[in-house]
Amino acid sequence: MASAWPFITLTLPARRCKNGRFGRSGAHRLKGRGSWPPTKVMRHLHVAVRDLDPPGGGAERSLAALLNGLAHAGPVASSLPQLVPTVPVDLPPTHEAWEIRAMCSEARGAAAGLLDLSVDLTRVPIPHEGPWSRVAWGLRQRSGERRPRPWAHRLHLKRRNAQFERVVSQWLPAEATGIGLTQLDWSPGAVAAFVKAGLPWVVFVRDEIVFRFPELYRPVLEGAALVCGAGEGLLAQVRSAFEVRATANVPLPIDFGGRFGPVEEVAMRVQTARAARGEGTRPRITVVGVTPEKGLATYHALLPRLSERWPEVEVEFVGDGAFIEELRRYPNAVLRGARPIEEVFPSTDVHLLLVETTGSWGRVINEAGLHRVPSVTCSIGSQPEAVGPGGLVVDDHRDIDALIDGLRHVLDERDLLGQRAFEHAAVVDHRRSIACFREALEGVLAR
Repeated sequence: MASAWPFITLTLPARRCKNGRFGRSGAHRLKGRGSWPPTKVMRHLHVAVRDLDPPGGGAERSLAALLNGLAHAGPVASSLPQLVPTVPVDLPPTHEAWEIRAMCSEARGAAAGLLDLSVDLTRVPIPHEGPWSRVAWGLRQRSGERRPRPWAHRLHLKRRNAQFERVVSQWLPAEATGIGLTQLDWSPGAVAAFVKAGLPWVVFVRDEIVFRFPELYRPVLEGAALVCGAGEGLLAQVRSAFEVRATANVPLPIDFGGRFGPVEEVAMRVQTARAARGEGTRPRITVVGVTPEKGLATYHALLPRLSERWPEVEVEFVGDGAFIEELRRYPNAVLRGARPIEEVFPSTDVHLLLVETTGSWGRVINEAGLHRVPSVTCSIGSQPEAVGPGGLVVDDHRDIDALIDGLRHVLDERDLLGQRAFEHAAVVDHRRSIACFREALEGVLAR
């Protein structure tokens, strides 16, 4: 294991004292909801991630929804009936519930309450940032564009993962049984602890981090019993870069009814917002969230070209941060700041989502679809699966004129494509996603 995990020291877990602290100096007090009772049931899931119940974050929100579903008995995907977003249906509990304990950092502040109370959550005071992350993200290239410095980011990841491995090792029960689960930045530390405990593990690939630092994440993916991702396109990217044992397509889970209310209420909000805009208003394209990975360079090229070819259109950017602020210089860019999705999509015409390298599923595409807003996206990874028939996939989104032509076409067909986007949104219904995940985990147990 030394060669596979060069930055992690595999030491024996520290002894836990009666006062709840760990014997090793400098270790942390764990803050949990309750005890972990011993049981003979093998459906134990030990979840160790950086974030799990934060105020926001698509990957964290998705994992919380999946865990909530697993914590109760339910069906697997092969026995699932047809689903329509927000419409209730009886789901026979064909498989037993999993007993789930989870660990994450408390650096984001108070928990958001997304997790089911039956999930035993422990939060530890490990900070997200440190000196090397500030070097990686806080400096600027001479061009003025914000870019991470890979060497500093790599050092930051090594330090945080070594720290996380020690704490996870202390947190895991003696003679732990079941399966480990992890995702994103701190997965190497979690997996090193799973290895020490003799646990097989499942890992989710959510973004580009595994491709940016393959030497750090190769043991995580290639040693996993199962690699999960949202969409076959993303999983194909994973298989092309890593020799993984098995993969499973687990769509991003969205509880449309719980988040946005009954479909009748959603339709009413859309009708009211469109009526308020009136006739003759400028066409509106909406972008939610901008980073270098999510199309920043393309938007810098798109906005001035739009002013020349399509001056009457405005591009609405939702979110905050330095990357979005860079776009304020363009007169056809409207910066709305951070706003709830249910306030954004009812009053827009077309949704635009771009990624540059890694095609992880864009859940916001299907949230737009629920509001009958079609999307334009690129051909990378799982983006075509997210859009389906409810919009348009541009083969080369860096061809700005082709991208503008695609946006015009979707605007012209907005009503038809919007209805198709609504129907396609069922692909990420949380009930279906949970059933897919349950079936994948049951398959790991059966090996």
